[in-house]
Amino acid sequence: MRRRAALDRLEQALGHEFRRRELLEEALRHRSAAHEQGAPSSERLEFLGDAALSHAVAALLFERWPDSAEGELTRARAVLVRTATLAAIAGQLGIPDALELGAGVREKPGAALLAAALEAVLGAVLLDGGWRTFRAVTTRLLREHLRRLDPSRLPLEEPKSTLQERAQAAGLPLPVYREVEVRGPAHRRAYVYEVVFDGRVLATGEGPSKRAAQQEAARRGLATLGT
Repeated sequence: MRRRAALDRLEQALGHEFRRRELLEEALRHRSAAHEQGAPSSERLEFLGDAALSHAVAALLFERWPDSAEGELTRARAVLVRTATLAAIAGQLGIPDALELGAGVREKPGAALLAAALEAVLGAVLLDGGWRTFRAVTTRLLREHLRRLDPSRLPLEEPKSTLQERAQAAGLPLPVYREVEVRGPAHRRAYVYEVVFDGRVLATGEGPSKRAAQQEAARRGLATLGT
């Protein structure tokens, strides 16, 4: 009964009632639980949701920001679909209460797991309701995040793209990100990366995912370069 109530609340928060609720259940079944149950995990739906979300956000930005150039649109999309944004939305929807996790995952789900779960849920929405429903749901979920986006802050919001553009403008090789260290248990990793710019280690960053660590390294690198 508790799980059914969590799924009911999630449907209400999404604004979509599933005709095939088994899709939603699959989207919320982490691979640790799937292995124990011998049932499909969320990973295929996550793949679908990730691709569809990127397309939907690109179309949304193209419509809402008619005067923005490609680089600005690319950075804005990266901000809207990054782990931190998706994990925050997952929390607001109540996804943590609806997740099925295996017995070995005992700690509170981290940002990367919540973001992946949201992508899987959106993949389920697409299969169950079609593109129009998917587009309506994603637009509603991202409306406030899009409203708060400040184009002048995008270079620091998406530092990897900004550092790459800086290298290209100066005729330098593209920045290279190298893994320095990985700490913590499998379900709660901490990654450390360094960024090499113009032949030297420019900065080091740490984060809960490889991407987050690279972004932090790029952000610190831009600060070192005075951007």
